[in-house]
Amino acid sequence: MQYKGFNLDPFQVEAIEAINLDISVIVTAPTGAGKTVIAEYAVEKCLQTNNRVIYTAPIKALSNQKYRDFQSLYGDRIGIVTGDVVINPYAQILLMTTEIFRYTIFDDITRLQDVSYVIFDEIHYINDIERGTVWEESIIFAPQHIKFVSLSATIPNIQSFADWMQSVRDIDIKVVEELERPVPLEHSLYYQGFGIGKIEDLKDLQRIAKKNSRKKKYYNSKSKKTNDNKWKDKDENNNAIPKGIVQTELIPYLHQEKRLPCLYFCFSRKRCESNAHYFSTLSEPNFLDDNKRELILNKFDTLCRQYDIVEEKKIEEFRDLIQCGIAYHHAGMLPTLKEVVERLFTSGLIQLLFTTETFAVGINMPACTVVFDSLEKFDGVNFRYLKAREYHQMAGRAGRRGIDRIGYVYSQIEPTYATFHEVNKAVSKTIEPINSQFNLSYSSILNLYEKFGEGIYDVYTMSLSNHQNYKRIEDIRKQIDQQDCQREQLPLPICIHDNIDAMRQIEGYYRQKRNTDDSLQRLYVELTTLKSRLPRGKTGKKERKKKIGPINYKMKRLQSDLSKNLCSQCQQRKQCLGRYQGIRKQEQYISNLKKKQTSLESYHQDQIGARLKVLESLGYIESETILPRGNTASHIYGYELQLTQLLYSGFFERMTEDEINCLMITIVSEPRKDGYFKKLKDTRMLSILEAATEEIIYIRKLEDKLNVAELVPHLETRLCTAMLAWSGGCSFDKLPEYADIDDGDFVRSFRLVIDQLRQIRRSMAGHTTLTEKLNRCIGKINRDIVDAERQLRIGQEQDLELTLENTDTTETLENSII
Repeated sequence: MQYKGFNLDPFQVEAIEAINLDISVIVTAPTGAGKTVIAEYAVEKCLQTNNRVIYTAPIKALSNQKYRDFQSLYGDRIGIVTGDVVINPYAQILLMTTEIFRYTIFDDITRLQDVSYVIFDEIHYINDIERGTVWEESIIFAPQHIKFVSLSATIPNIQSFADWMQSVRDIDIKVVEELERPVPLEHSLYYQGFGIGKIEDLKDLQRIAKKNSRKKKYYNSKSKKTNDNKWKDKDENNNAIPKGIVQTELIPYLHQEKRLPCLYFCFSRKRCESNAHYFSTLSEPNFLDDNKRELILNKFDTLCRQYDIVEEKKIEEFRDLIQCGIAYHHAGMLPTLKEVVERLFTSGLIQLLFTTETFAVGINMPACTVVFDSLEKFDGVNFRYLKAREYHQMAGRAGRRGIDRIGYVYSQIEPTYATFHEVNKAVSKTIEPINSQFNLSYSSILNLYEKFGEGIYDVYTMSLSNHQNYKRIEDIRKQIDQQDCQREQLPLPICIHDNIDAMRQIEGYYRQKRNTDDSLQRLYVELTTLKSRLPRGKTGKKERKKKIGPINYKMKRLQSDLSKNLCSQCQQRKQCLGRYQGIRKQEQYISNLKKKQTSLESYHQDQIGARLKVLESLGYIESETILPRGNTASHIYGYELQLTQLLYSGFFERMTEDEINCLMITIVSEPRKDGYFKKLKDTRMLSILEAATEEIIYIRKLEDKLNVAELVPHLETRLCTAMLAWSGGCSFDKLPEYADIDDGDFVRSFRLVIDQLRQIRRSMAGHTTLTEKLNRCIGKINRDIVDAERQLRIGQEQDLELTLENTDTTETLENSII
């Protein structure tokens, strides 16, 4: 079968046939296999039948990219709705984040009546701890007439996942699974100080590295003692390196073997930047010839002018990198500069791009080679090795279909500190299954409570969590039965005395002995302390006897009481005690299994119940009725309790626009431990924040009292002065005076405030004075580089011109290759 002039792979044909049958389809295939073609076919089918289609994406960058791609094809029939951008919201093809789709279901489900298909791109995000519940809720509560095209990277438990989806959807679901990549990958490890090898080489290299380390310490100690540099000249690498190791530096090797362009994944922003600057200072390798250097600089300058960032800081510094064919890309950069980098990388002129893992999600920008700076990353709490799913998601960017015969993946390893098991696990083909992250927010609970009332507890039975727990609970029940059988087969204690329950007898002795030992220990400490304080010699003898005597008496009495126990002198005591402890250990294990079973069966219902009690205590619900506060909170997602409490406490009426924006930034900001932040000195604003903090603390205490698992966060005030300055009209380049954070963090935080203000405005529709004030609040923030819609429209306007330029670039590159 052909589509758009290309011969389709069998799995693509299978999925398209399912779409032609008007059923849902789940497609799981490796990154870069061509899943997007299936989504595009569903879009075109909806256009032909005059139905609407919604395309959801996990991140805004992917939504924006798809919008640009589709806009060039479908013109005004395409629209986009994210937290940052609203363009043509009633279009036939609508791009949105999954959160917006979930909100639409709860806010006004009638808006989805004419939607035929919803496309879930990267549906394996259902496994995301923080956001996975959004996908789950969307699948459960979307109108039943809607069909899904669900696209995902490899999911090991795909059939179980599909079974759950089918259990909550009326329309049939087809599973299409593709395991082979169109461009196979060659995985290798780059061992620092040695070269390129395979996982099998790690143990040998660790042995050599340890020997070298010991030698280095020995030579250093000798050098210090003799003050002689001859020890430093010794060959430290005279151990036999495994034959399979290619002894080379990695990046020069990739250049020499024509394995560029390369996506080089680093797990910190600083590493991205420092690596880029380091390689740009090297004289070799030279990635670009004069023609390509001129071409990339012209494109870079043109894009910077179009996005109006020529005068922004770091642009000149970045230009120096670009002319070497090197760049970096991470969330701390200006969104516009990131888009410039993405466009340059798409052109094929950037040869070495250092990037964080966000570049691996959805954005269609493959390379010939992928390099991992490390297989360990900081996850916000600890350093850990990558999961196999994370590794393969990023590795999948290697190998360009139609260009590369093989894609190459290299992971940098430091043999001395690497753990063979963890490295092998990270790069293995055994990918972790996806698991439910179902966790209803207060807003979702309010919307569902309005629809189901007390029947909301049954909602959990429709979740993937419940579906997966059926098997887990069944497995636990089997374990309990097995352990019960083992428990019954254990030998019981046998008492030599008549008419004595041996189990009770040994248990009583064991308890008495434990209590006696504890008491004797306390008395011994008391006795030792007392002796150290009493006077010594003949003069203090009488006083010592008087005070020490009672303690000695108590100790002897305890020992005497224990000796009277039947088990005390019994020769079978040791055997009985061993049998008793074995039985109790088995019973404790069974008890823990039963607790785990109970937790799996009731945890989510308990959390729903706890949150309902919080809502009732705060006056959001009453007798299965949603009260005004509850109605407001049901239209806000993310910070619904905090914002609703502050709204109904009159904060927003009393504050100016700048003060509202300042308060909002404290609600949406995450805690930061380092970096400079200019302290807030405005006494009025400090008083407002103090009062707002009391409101938040009240909510947290209530949640804690009612056993809610995750409490609403505290206010974070470190960006207050920066927001006041920006809201007051300061230029973007002045913001570092108020906070030492990356440019991209400023933009993202301000856009998040805008998103929440829009939600409040929507929830308070009809309150004209307040909504007008909120409009002014948004206007004060949503300007210049923060304006996401402006950024998207600039890119949209220039796409045609850039397409023509890319055609010329491709011809130039092809000619240079020839």
